[in-house]
Amino acid sequence: MTLSRLTAVALQKAARKTIPVYRTIANNPIYAAKFTAAIRSNNLRALSRLVGRVTSGFNDLGANTFGFNIGFPAPPPANQVENATHTRESVLLTVRSLRSISRRILPLYRKIRDNSTFAAQLVAAARNRDNARIRTLISPLLPAGSLLRVRSNNSSILLEIRSSTGVVFINQFFVL
Repeated sequence: MTLSRLTAVALQKAARKTIPVYRTIANNPIYAAKFTAAIRSNNLRALSRLVGRVTSGFNDLGANTFGFNIGFPAPPPANQVENATHTRESVLLTVRSLRSISRRILPLYRKIRDNSTFAAQLVAAARNRDNARIRTLISPLLPAGSLLRVRSNNSSILLEIRSSTGVVFINQFFVL
């Protein structure tokens, strides 16, 4: 059995497909309130409708009261690429904190989507578990002091980011 590996193509796809979700959460308070309510009630049907209004091609969706994940088919050597965002330490998700983290990560996601060299550098650093390099690449795209922790391996990049509300979120790209 071949293990899935994160690739720049998969990373860019996840960023490209989830930008509309985060952008709509950040810019539309009514959408953000409905999205948060669907997450907190674990209403996957409502969440699927909301995600489907702004992006397409997802084949997996998950939620708990603390966050959500969206999955998309990925080219080999992965089957699927996932993007997940949830609060650290089971802090209850709020509309305000979800909108805040969405605003914070959009510049990073746009850079991943638009710059294949940048995406390849992130993936190479993740495969080498070079978390310091990932931090160096990502920190300029986030408000000062908001990137708290980076973890990575052959199949994932995990970021702990403090929102402007003070809530710490785990934002992750990973492949299955």
